[in-house]
Amino acid sequence: MKRYKYTPNNLAAGVTIILAVLFVTACANNPPPPPTKIAATIKPAATVSPTASPTQIQATVTPTPSLVPTQTSIPPTSTLTPTSIPPTSTPTITPNPPSPTPTLPPPTPTTEITEQPTPTPTVETPPSASVNVYETTITIPTYPVKEYLTEQIDPVYNIPVFYFNRYEYDAANSAPTPVDYAGVVLENPYLRLTFIPELGGRLYSAVIKSTGQEVFYHNPVVKPSRYGVLQPYEANWWLATGGMEWAYPTQEHGYRFGVAWEYNIDHGSDGAAGPDGAAITLSDTAPDRVGLTVQVTLPADSAAFTVVPKLVNNGPDNAPVQLWTNAVLALTSGSMSAQTQFVVSADTITVHSRGESGWSVPGELEQAPWPQVGPTDLRDYSQWANYLGFFVPNQNLPFIGAYNPATNLGIVRLAAPDATSGSGKLFAFGLNFPDRSYTDDDSQYFEIWGGANAGFWPKDDISVAVGQTLGWEEIWWPLAQLGGVTWTTDRVAIYLSQTGDTYTLSTLVSRPTQGTLRVSTGDVSLLTQSFSADPAAVLQWNFAAADETTNIRFVDNNGTVLLEYQAD
Repeated sequence: MKRYKYTPNNLAAGVTIILAVLFVTACANNPPPPPTKIAATIKPAATVSPTASPTQIQATVTPTPSLVPTQTSIPPTSTLTPTSIPPTSTPTITPNPPSPTPTLPPPTPTTEITEQPTPTPTVETPPSASVNVYETTITIPTYPVKEYLTEQIDPVYNIPVFYFNRYEYDAANSAPTPVDYAGVVLENPYLRLTFIPELGGRLYSAVIKSTGQEVFYHNPVVKPSRYGVLQPYEANWWLATGGMEWAYPTQEHGYRFGVAWEYNIDHGSDGAAGPDGAAITLSDTAPDRVGLTVQVTLPADSAAFTVVPKLVNNGPDNAPVQLWTNAVLALTSGSMSAQTQFVVSADTITVHSRGESGWSVPGELEQAPWPQVGPTDLRDYSQWANYLGFFVPNQNLPFIGAYNPATNLGIVRLAAPDATSGSGKLFAFGLNFPDRSYTDDDSQYFEIWGGANAGFWPKDDISVAVGQTLGWEEIWWPLAQLGGVTWTTDRVAIYLSQTGDTYTLSTLVSRPTQGTLRVSTGDVSLLTQSFSADPAAVLQWNFAAADETTNIRFVDNNGTVLLEYQAD
């Protein structure tokens, strides 16, 4: 059993990760030499091997296809050798160059679909901005959807709900055709985030620039699935397009995943984005109903981004709501890997749903130990005999994430350090799940959720009074070349592996950092090392494994503890 202490940082203005300039502390008599820096190259990914002294490792993978500029307008358990990531042909992203559950009765299909507003703001980037904001076109083969939708107002939320006529859709035997979607890009030196306001305001793409790797699942088609909360079942049309979606006002994927959202851009200020950062606020609101805004902030110097959903009840009555963010992930191109490792910083989970055959995982609303359930280690996706979804309360869940050792790529979601309610959730199909009707290439994905609610059940609905709001903050940090995830805070992520009598400690920082690493056991110091780190490169140390608990501690130059972890 591992023992740990989570030491969070304070979050300025409730929406940003705090930047600290780190203090360099030398060891007593014989300080080790500084880390050796290895320049980045673009080639098949290199294996991270233990070294006698700290080493800075930069990503090495096959790049994704080059992007062609065009003019548009806006309408872990072990260290494995990574494989290269093959490029994908669709969807394609063509950027411009940067410039300065209530159950509803089925509707009567007489109402035509209400045309959603097309986002129209002009994006202008100040010449001095360190986060570039620009327009893009994303071309995705798309099945006809709008032609088969009818609208009904849900009286609980006074919100439009669209029902799908699957009988007519299936009879038409339609094929997908290429559709150009207008997108908006926020890009700093470490991340490139691409949003598609037309498709539910989703964050469609997150690329780690040092490796060119995409963290989200990308369905090769936009295709209506049968998943959702509507009755009858055939009226559902949730789009398993991939990326990060904003699910409200009901449980599961909610109502507004496939309609156009409005948006605006905030450039550098003293607010969430910092002086050189940028934020996009995606809006699905109206003056007479329940609505939602989501602000996604990318600081200029950060490899992580912040998400702040805020639901408002502008309707005539109090409303029982559910509010979630949902990241649809693969951590590779195409289908998720059987080698995927799930990382949950908790000892107990509450099962939402699961397939029955093939394993002994408890049923709905029952608790189960994490990670071992009978002979199954739930961290290891290759051992999943069926589908499974589960919740963990935020106050018991400093972070939740996943890592694919085959591509050396991962992601973590960090709840706000002061979270006293809400939950994280993880869902995956299992390797042999038969239904792949949501796609055309049999690819699979998994989901990591964050929410204001404890679960999807009616008892977990939160009543929001007229004029009141509901929201929270969370941080998402894509990780590359770390080898796995053992523990993370919003500033430091580590992966600790052991070979014989030697530990190898691999480390990433979310912001440029100078500081000191101290490793000790009892009163004995195993390692004291000053370091200078950049988010684009892994730092790595080796030290002797001990029989007693080993304490790992990163401290900045203000004396702030960035991460403290105890390993047995």
